[in-house]
Amino acid sequence: MMAVARLRAAAYGRHLPGLATQLLQPEAIDFEEGTEVFIARSKLDGSLLGTLRTHVNALRELPLEASIELPERYRGARMVEAARLSVLGSTGASMVRNALFKAFFLYAHSQKVDWMMATGRRPIDRMYDGLMFADVMTPGEFYPMEHVSGVPHRVMSFVPADAQALWHAARHPLYRFVFETEHPDIDLSKARNVDAMQAGRFGKSPAQLLSEAKALVETQMQEALRSAPVQCSTFGAQISGDSPRTGSAASV
Repeated sequence: MMAVARLRAAAYGRHLPGLATQLLQPEAIDFEEGTEVFIARSKLDGSLLGTLRTHVNALRELPLEASIELPERYRGARMVEAARLSVLGSTGASMVRNALFKAFFLYAHSQKVDWMMATGRRPIDRMYDGLMFADVMTPGEFYPMEHVSGVPHRVMSFVPADAQALWHAARHPLYRFVFETEHPDIDLSKARNVDAMQAGRFGKSPAQLLSEAKALVETQMQEALRSAPVQCSTFGAQISGDSPRTGSAASV
């Protein structure tokens, strides 16, 4: 993690020297549940070439949510935000970025994420444009981001479930890299399962809670039908019956 901190400080130091000073040490959030730190190493000497941190909103809000309120379409969705992308400036920088992004995508897919989120200052935002991310709010608008020293960033999102069809239709160069090339060195085996973390924190995972809620609603509907004799007329599709006076409701 000290090597990760040094790389972050070097990468951010070129444009944000004040933030770079703060990044000389690992951040507390690096070690929190719902956070993963990805690294890319050189096969030649094991040195660190790049790093990326991810945040899942299963246990707490995303870092970007400290600065903006997301639109309604993101409400209740599982999201993962990419942050602290740092790549060593070298001839292989683009390959390192692509490998880190593939790891980010595979992680989002494995964790059943609905939205991949990212913030990008100018000109880094163009990289996300190239990946076919879309603006969360006003197209091309920049918003000051608290977790990046107030520097204005575009806030962008991408639906991982759409990636294969979208990139194939666009003949995107990442299509073959992500979907048709096997990279055994991209290893996500140490990533913690978000459902398991939620179950440990709240006793049950969202999938379990949703399944139980559906079963409860189904049971209540069956009980209501059994207690209410129904008569249907041939024309007008009128339904009459004695409605139960009492009952309970389940909210999800």
